[in-house]
Amino acid sequence: MTISDFIVSVLASILAGVIVIAVAGLLSRRARWLLTGVIGRLLGVDIDYVYANSAQADSDMKQEIAKARDIAVFASRGSELQRGTFYPVFLQAADRTQRRVRILLPRTLVASGETDWIEQREQEVARFDPAFGGGLLHRQVEANVDFLRPHIAGGNVQLRLYNYPHLGRIVATERFLFFTPYESSAHGRDSRVYKIRCGDALYVNLMRLFEQLWNASSEPSQSKTKTQRDQGHSKATPSAENQTPSDTTREP
Repeated sequence: MTISDFIVSVLASILAGVIVIAVAGLLSRRARWLLTGVIGRLLGVDIDYVYANSAQADSDMKQEIAKARDIAVFASRGSELQRGTFYPVFLQAADRTQRRVRILLPRTLVASGETDWIEQREQEVARFDPAFGGGLLHRQVEANVDFLRPHIAGGNVQLRLYNYPHLGRIVATERFLFFTPYESSAHGRDSRVYKIRCGDALYVNLMRLFEQLWNASSEPSQSKTKTQRDQGHSKATPSAENQTPSDTTREP
């Protein structure tokens, strides 16, 4: 056998193996995981798996979160924080103090002249979901911030609020990063989820983005939610003749 024949034989074997794995991938999740890993290594991209949507990724994500000692979340709404995926963080008492949990959620109250990226995403979603378009996304974000407040007070979670385009969701641990790029015509829960291994260039780049947003964002105490603002405006203001001296000197 000549060297060229040997090379052709090896390449044919590799191709046959890939075809077998691809066919098996139609039937087996394990085989799909293996195929994704093989192709990722060949392309130099350390993507461990690609899930069709968030529901398929939840179980794997929950397992990784349960093992993690360092968790970083960048979300557009944060509703997944109240679901079973984050049970190990919020409802499982063991080892809470040994974890660092940092969460970035959108800031619902923006200054005049700033772009309201929550409103931009809401109008985007409203094109295909009629439930949105009237401030629902703002209220959902505020509800999730309120959900986190007791955990912040207990020292289990750090929360900061950002004002940045809603381009995707990041859930990262020291082992893996789950990245969900948002589509303009679908909810985030219906978008693909990429499981990326620590050390890959994409993992490093997305964590760099998270760190920069974290440093540029504010804590909730420094950035009141729209609900808090509205409640403050709705309180009755004493009339001038009924104000006591303490009323006139009290800070707003």
